Amino acid sequence: MVIGTLHTEFETWPPPRWCKAAAAALFVVLVLIALQAIGLGVSGLFAQLAQNEMEGSATGAGPTRTRDAGRIEQHLYTSFRYASGNPWTLEQMGTLNLARMRASRVPREAVALTRDARLRFRQALSQRPTSPFLWANLALAKLYLDEFDAEFNAALRHADELGPWEPIVQQVVVFAGLAAWQQLEPGVQQALVRTLERGALRNAEKMIQIVKSYRRFDLICGMSQYNRAISGECAKKPLKFPAWPRQEARKRS
Repeated sequence: MVIGTLHTEFETWPPPRWCKAAAAALFVVLVLIALQAIGLGVSGLFAQLAQNEMEGSATGAGPTRTRDAGRIEQHLYTSFRYASGNPWTLEQMGTLNLARMRASRVPREAVALTRDARLRFRQALSQRPTSPFLWANLALAKLYLDEFDAEFNAALRHADELGPWEPIVQQVVVFAGLAAWQQLEPGVQQALVRTLERGALRNAEKMIQIVKSYRRFDLICGMSQYNRAISGECAKKPLKFPAWPRQEARKRS
C-alpha cells in the first residue's frame, strides 16, 4: 500500500504549469512587498531627519529661516520619492508650511502655504483618521483660512475626542475654538469648555494665556482650578459674550 501511494504521488511530478505560474506570481508579490517595506523604511528615515531639524529649530526662532526651511523641505521631498503617500511625511510637510506661513510677509504666499498645509493634513488623515494631532492641525489651517464650516467643527471635535489629555491638542483646540467661538456648533462649544477644565490639570498657565488673549475669562471664572490665578479678572465686571452657558456644559460632561 505504501509503495503504491508513493508511486501515485510521483506520477504528478513535475507539477502542472499553473503551479509554476502561481509560484512565480507569489515570488513577484513577495519581492514587491519587500521593496515597498524598504521604501517605507527609507522614507521614514528622511521624515525623521526632517522632524529632528524642525524640533531643533523650534528651540530657537522656529524653522522659518530660508536655509533651515529649505533643508527640511529637501528631506521631506526625498522621503516622498521613496513613499509618496507616507502620512508622517505629509504631516511634517503641512507643519512646515504652517511655520513658513507665519513667517511670510507676502499675503498671497501665506495663503498658498496654508492651503497646501490643509491639503497635506487631509491626505494624511485619509490614512490616519485617529490622529488627534492631524485633526488639530487641520482645524488650525482652516482657522488661518477663515473656513469656519462643518469640517472645521468636525476637526475640533475629533481632535478633542481622540486626544483629550494631549497638552498640545488641548492648546490648539482652545486657541482655534475661541478664535471662532461664534461659528462653533453648540456641542463643540460644550466640548471646548470641558477642554479648558482638563487643561488646567496639565498646564493651567498656558490655558490662562490663551483665554486672556481672547478676553474670555467668563468661560473659566467659575472653575476652581483657575480661581486663585484669575481672581482679579473674575472680580471685574464681566463682558457680554454670546457664550455657551458654562454650567450647562458642565452638567452634560
